[in-house]
Amino acid sequence: MTTFFDAFISYGRADSKAFAQKLQTHLQEQGFQAWFDFNNIPLAVDFQHQIDDGIEKSHHFLFVIAPHSVNSPYCLKEIELAIKLNKRIIPLLHVMAISQSTWQQRHPQGTQEEWEAYQEKGLHESYQNMHPTIRKLNWVYFQEDTDDFEQSLADLVKLLRSHTDYIEQHSRLLVKALEWQRNQKQLSWLLIGEERQQAQAWLKRRFKEEQPPCTPTDLHCEYITESIKNANNLMVQLVIAYSDQDQETMARISSSLRRESITVWTNTTDIPTGEAFEEAIKRGIEQADNLVYLLSPDSVNSTYCQQELNLAVR
Repeated sequence: MTTFFDAFISYGRADSKAFAQKLQTHLQEQGFQAWFDFNNIPLAVDFQHQIDDGIEKSHHFLFVIAPHSVNSPYCLKEIELAIKLNKRIIPLLHVMAISQSTWQQRHPQGTQEEWEAYQEKGLHESYQNMHPTIRKLNWVYFQEDTDDFEQSLADLVKLLRSHTDYIEQHSRLLVKALEWQRNQKQLSWLLIGEERQQAQAWLKRRFKEEQPPCTPTDLHCEYITESIKNANNLMVQLVIAYSDQDQETMARISSSLRRESITVWTNTTDIPTGEAFEEAIKRGIEQADNLVYLLSPDSVNSTYCQQELNLAVR
């Protein structure tokens, strides 16, 4: 059985190790399971794989803002994966800048010139090199000697307890979709029955009065619509006829339609290995309710596109 976490804590050790440990302990007291590298990475394993797995299986991504984390290549990898997976990201401001005396304690032999060079690169503070996604989100303020830890914790807990059903379903479906992808998208890994119906309802949910806490990835949308297609004996709502030069546009339109829970047949995703290309396209058109024809100078002059249109008309 897959173990999920309420939150993944991403932090820089030099500035925030003690804070991250304190945060994890307090979240645990509130009933939350937080993924924390000091507790959740077994010995003698590939730590990057464990971290990636932890982010995939965590409902929220907590980024502890401090100079060390903002400038860390490891934290950058974690942020980029959280963004790629469309995780709900919650930045926590811990340290905006370190003083020269703190820097000197960490670099006892450091000179004034080295400190000035350190400042020049923005390594002493959090804003200059901050990831743009972190910069634009609302932060929860946890600055020591400035903010009330208990009040900030209460604000964070309130966030973690909002939209839980939607966010947890995001994580569960993501993990299943990644398993499907890692197993060459075999049909046996697709959703069936009530689980598929719940996933379809989740994909159709819209947040009209507020921003969604997170959004489905393209992989979510493909996985759910492929499960719907499989349940309908590979019948689809539409097939797209296009020229090779318009493939990028086709992919963008397909992705947008899947996000609306619409099943799509394309020649890049639906032709099994070994099947004759023209026969596969003929079958795809026959099994589709609609044909979308991407009009362009290239498609108008394409023999293949004309054949597909003629078959659809016939």
